[in-house]
Amino acid sequence: MSHRLRLININKKNWETVLELTTNENESHTLDEQFIYSNAWSIVQSEFENGWTIKAIEADETIIGFTMYGYDEARKLYELCSFMIDSRYQHHGYGTEALELILREMERKYGCREVYLSTAPNNDRAKHLYEEFGFHPTGEQWNGEDVYRCALSTISLPNNRPRKADLLGVV
Repeated sequence: MSHRLRLININKKNWETVLELTTNENESHTLDEQFIYSNAWSIVQSEFENGWTIKAIEADETIIGFTMYGYDEARKLYELCSFMIDSRYQHHGYGTEALELILREMERKYGCREVYLSTAPNNDRAKHLYEEFGFHPTGEQWNGEDVYRCALSTISLPNNRPRKADLLGVV
């Protein structure tokens, strides 16, 4: 299923909607969710640490997710630091399309050749998605999370879908 996904700036009109997004199935809002820090935590982090870009993920004019990515100055690498789709919008194919859009934007914006991310050791759904895109475990852990690396030149799209990131927008 194809959606009209865009990465949009977080602003005065949408910041509260972004804060209300959660991966918690019971829709409760916590600073430390099961597999990810809250969007509020990430937004604050992006204000106090250099190098991070924050965006809302929009599908057909509805904000459905959040991402934070950029250059991790401490580790000297490009990282997808936060990526989430609200629990109400999971299982609709948004994660796959959003991940492609984010990786293509990182490649375009930074000219980076590889991206790192970390995820909870028991987050099997996320690991499966990342591995479909060509992320491989490095054997390292950051703060108790498994680290994955992807060479952007070797991104493989699930189900051999044609790349359509050029048809999707980043605002």
